[in-house]
Amino acid sequence: MLVGLTGGYCAGKNTVAALLEARGFLCFDLDKLGHEALGLEETQEAIAWRFGPGALGEDGFLDRRALGRLVFQDPEGLADLEAIIHPAVYRLLRPRLASALAEGRKVCLNAALLYRMPEAASCDFVIEVTAPLGARIRRGKARDGLDRRAILARIRSQRPLWKLRHGLGTKVFFLRNRRGGPELEKGLSRLLERLA
Repeated sequence: MLVGLTGGYCAGKNTVAALLEARGFLCFDLDKLGHEALGLEETQEAIAWRFGPGALGEDGFLDRRALGRLVFQDPEGLADLEAIIHPAVYRLLRPRLASALAEGRKVCLNAALLYRMPEAASCDFVIEVTAPLGARIRRGKARDGLDRRAILARIRSQRPLWKLRHGLGTKVFFLRNRRGGPELEKGLSRLLERLA
């Protein structure tokens, strides 16, 4: 079984991934694979060449926060960064994913950008985690220390992703995350029972 898991900024998809892992799923977190890809020498060299010293820390290594500031308000820069990182992420993911599926594992692809991935069409179904705007703002302030304006900008930047779900050809189920905790766990259990 291959399950796609996605959701907007601070909707709670990582919480749902942890709940799936507790149910025996092997979850591939594409954010973590992205961090792993950023650590590759060839990735760092390509980023330093494209973005210059502003993307590097005092130690001469890639500074993710500085890089984020460089690309967040620059769509062209973000596209260039994704063109460097995404192929590296897929090179890390694909053999691991193939191995897990060959072993008969229940697998979850946890990715904010899931609908842009070729693997999304291979998922048996997709769980898209949603949450009320107020809850997402509170979580963004607590988790990332961002102000309301920055949080809303991140949420707006993801809007084009949700349009991609319509051409996916895979069933998408929405899991509402109002308060997290037992309510979210029950909602996930009900969804998985329906799909079993």
